[in-house]
Amino acid sequence: MKHTFRNFSLYFLGFCFLFSLQASGQTLINGQVQEESGKAFPFANVLLLSAHDSALVKGMLSGETGLYRFENVKPGPYLVSISAVGYKQTYSKTFTIHSEKQVIQLNTLVLAGRTRELQEVSVTEKKPLLEQHLDRLVVNVQNSITAAGGTALDVLERAPGVNVNRQQNSIAMSGKTGVVVMVNGKISRLPTEAVMQMLNSMQAGNIEKIELITTPSAQYDAEGNAGIINIVLSKSQNMGTNGSYSGNVGHGWYEKAGASANLNHRTRKLNLFGDAAFSYDHFMFQIQNNRRVVNQGQLKESNTHSKRYSYQASYNSRFGFDYTPNPKTTIGGLVSGFNNNWHQYCKNNAHIKHDQEVVTHVYMQDHEINHWRNLMGNLNLQHVFNSDQSINIDLDYLFYHHSNPHWYENDYNYFNENSQAQEQMNNSKLTPIHMWVGKADFSTVLSKDSKLETGLKGTTSRLNNKVEFNRLINENWQIDPELGQNVKMLENIGAAYVNFSHQLNAKTKLQTGLRWEFTYTNLTTVVDKENLINRRYHNLFPSIFITHELNPDHGLQFSYSRRITRPTFNDLAPFVNFWDPYSFVSGNDKLRPTLTNALQASYQLKKQYLLSFQYSHDYNAISWAIRVDPEKNVQFTTKENIRDADTYSVNLNFPAKINAWWQMQNNLMVNWQQNKTNYQGEEIKISGRYGQVNTTQSFTLPKGITFELAYFFQTRAPMGIGYHKPTGYFNAGIQKKLKNDKGTFRLTGSDLFWTRRLAFVNRNPALNQDVDLTVRFEPRVFRLIYTRNFGNKYLKVLNRRNTGSEEERKRVN
Repeated sequence: MKHTFRNFSLYFLGFCFLFSLQASGQTLINGQVQEESGKAFPFANVLLLSAHDSALVKGMLSGETGLYRFENVKPGPYLVSISAVGYKQTYSKTFTIHSEKQVIQLNTLVLAGRTRELQEVSVTEKKPLLEQHLDRLVVNVQNSITAAGGTALDVLERAPGVNVNRQQNSIAMSGKTGVVVMVNGKISRLPTEAVMQMLNSMQAGNIEKIELITTPSAQYDAEGNAGIINIVLSKSQNMGTNGSYSGNVGHGWYEKAGASANLNHRTRKLNLFGDAAFSYDHFMFQIQNNRRVVNQGQLKESNTHSKRYSYQASYNSRFGFDYTPNPKTTIGGLVSGFNNNWHQYCKNNAHIKHDQEVVTHVYMQDHEINHWRNLMGNLNLQHVFNSDQSINIDLDYLFYHHSNPHWYENDYNYFNENSQAQEQMNNSKLTPIHMWVGKADFSTVLSKDSKLETGLKGTTSRLNNKVEFNRLINENWQIDPELGQNVKMLENIGAAYVNFSHQLNAKTKLQTGLRWEFTYTNLTTVVDKENLINRRYHNLFPSIFITHELNPDHGLQFSYSRRITRPTFNDLAPFVNFWDPYSFVSGNDKLRPTLTNALQASYQLKKQYLLSFQYSHDYNAISWAIRVDPEKNVQFTTKENIRDADTYSVNLNFPAKINAWWQMQNNLMVNWQQNKTNYQGEEIKISGRYGQVNTTQSFTLPKGITFELAYFFQTRAPMGIGYHKPTGYFNAGIQKKLKNDKGTFRLTGSDLFWTRRLAFVNRNPALNQDVDLTVRFEPRVFRLIYTRNFGNKYLKVLNRRNTGSEEERKRVN
C-alpha cells in the first residue's frame, strides 16, 4: 500500500504540473499594485480603459500579492486605472498594443493613501443577517443582537436548517446529523462531544459569520453526509494596533458571566493577533424518561425524573502570526487551545411498576466531571508563483485530553419486600488523543476561462480510551469487568483530489471534481490485544456543479456530490454513563461508515431570495437508538446503523423590508424522510414529513436603538426508528450604541415562553418498544453585554484577507 500511495502521489503531482503549463499565443497585460511602503496591495479595483475616450474595456481585482493580468486584448491604445476605498485613484501611462500576440509588462502602480479617521466614515447600510449565495447560506453573526453574549452553539441553534441536540451531542443540518464543523475554512477534527464543548466555549462576539455549505466540492474532505458548517472568526486587517473587549452578565434560574478580548498588531510585513475568552454558566435542566415493556404477559413500566444542576467554566484562546518576507510569500503560525470543565450534580427519582403497581423506588445521585482540554499548533506556508499559480502547505499537531469520572449513590426501596438497600458505584474515563495532519493545495489558471485545483492530505490519529467501573461491596471497591474497557485506536487517512472549473459561456459555469480517500482503522484491547476493528477501505467521491445565469436577476444551480461519515472515536470506543440504575448510554464498536449521494437544484432571485430542492440517500446511516431489555427492564441508548435513509428537502430563504425601520429575514424548510432497517428479524420503516420556520425581525428605533425578535419552530420529525416531538423558542434583544465610540450595550432574552425542549418517542409494539424521553432546558435567560473597540482608528486597508495560517482543528472520524 505504501508504494501504491507513493506512485499515485507522483502521478497526481505530474498531472498537476502538466496542466499548469500556460497556453501561448495570446495578448497579455501584466502589472502589480503596491502601497507607498512598497507592500503589495491586494484586491484593488483595476480597470483597463480605452485611451481614446476612457471607456471601460475590462475590470478585475488585484490578487493577494497585488498582481493583475488582462488577456486577449485587441490592438489599440490603453491605460490602466487603480482605486480602493480610502486611496486616491491612480492611472498608468498610455500604452499601445500593436499585435494580437504581444506581452505588455507595466510599471508598478502605487496607491497613495488618503487616510481618514474612522469617525469621518459614514456607514449607510449594513450586511443583512442572512446572505444567500449559490453554494452556501451566510449568517452574519456580528449583525445579530440576540446572538450577543452567547456562544457559537447558541448561534447555530438559531441558524436556518440547523438543529442542535445538546443532550446527545449532535448537530443536524437539513434533517441529517453528519455535519462537519470548520473554523476559518479549516476542518475541525475532533470528537463530536469535543466539538460541542469547543462551540459552547467560543464567544459569539469573536465570530464574524457562519457559512452553511450543503454540497461541498472535491476540495473539501469527503467527511460528513449533511454538509459543512464554516465558522469565520473576526480578524482585524487594520494597520497599527487595535482590538476590542466585551463583558456580560446574565441570569436564568442561576447566574452566568463571560468576558472576551482580542488584539491585533499589524506592520508592513508582520501581523500578530490573538484573542481569549472566558465564560461561566450555572444552569439546570430536567429529563423525564418513561418506558413500557411486556415480559411474559406482565407489563413493566419505568418512570424516571432527573434534575441536573450544572456548572461550566470555559477558557478559549488563540495566538498567531503572519510574516510576509516578500509580496509572494506568507509564513504563518498559530497556537490555540481550550479548557472546558463541566461539573454536574444529578438527582434522579425512578419508579418501577409491575402491572401498574409501584414495586420499587430508586433515588440516585450522580456527581459528574466532564473535562476537555485541547492544544493545537499549526505552521503554514503560502506562496504565489505568479498571478495564476499558488500553493498552500499546512502542518499541524493536535492534542486532546478527556476526563469523565462519575460518582453514583443509589438508594432502593422495595415495597413488596418492605426493605431498603444502598449501592455506591464510580467510574472513570481517560482519553488522550494525538493527531498529526499534513496537507498541500495547488491552484493554477489554465486559461482565462479555466482553473485547476489539486491537493494531497495525510492524517494519522492515535488514542487510548480507558474506562473503569467500580462497585462498593462489603466496604471494598471492586472492578466490574462487564462495564469497563481499555482500548487503543489507530486511524490513518490519505487523500488526493482534483477540482476543475470552467466558464462555458458568459452565463454558464461548470465545476467538477474527484476526490480519493483511503482509510485504515484499528481498534485493539490493551490487555489481551484483541482486534475489535481492523478495517481498510478506499472510496472515490465525485462532485459536479453547474450554475447558469438566466439574466442579472435570475440564476439556477445544479449539483451532485458523494460523501462519507465515519464513526467518531467516542462512538467506536465504548463508554458507560448511567441516567439511573436501569438506563445508560454506551458506545458501539460495530458501527460502520455512512455513504451518501446528494443532489441539489436551486433557483435564486435578485441575489436575495433562494428556493432549493435537495435529495440524499444514505447507506448505513448512523443514528441514535434506544433499546429495552424486557427481561431485565434495562434501557440502553447507543449509536446504530440504519440500513437506508432517504431525505427530500425544500428550502426557501427570503428577506422582506416592510419599511425603513422594519426588516425581516425568513427561512422555511419542509422535509420528507424515510428510514428503513432490519431489527431482530423485523423490517422497520419510519417515515414522515416535518417542517421548520426560522424568522428574525429587526427594528431600527430613534436615538440609536435597535430591537430584534427571533422565532424558531420545528414540527414532529423522524429520528432513526423513532420521532422527535415538536419544539421551538422565542428570543428578543435590544441594542444601544453610545456616542463618541464609547461602546455598545445589548440586553438579550432567550426562550421567553419556555417552549424549547428535546423530546423523543420510540413506539414499536411489534418490537415491544415504548419509550418517551423529554429534556427541558433552562428558560428565560437574560444577558446584559457591553462591548467596546480600542486602538488605531486610521483605516489603510479595508479588505478582509483570510490567510492559510488561521487555526485548523481537525475532526475525528
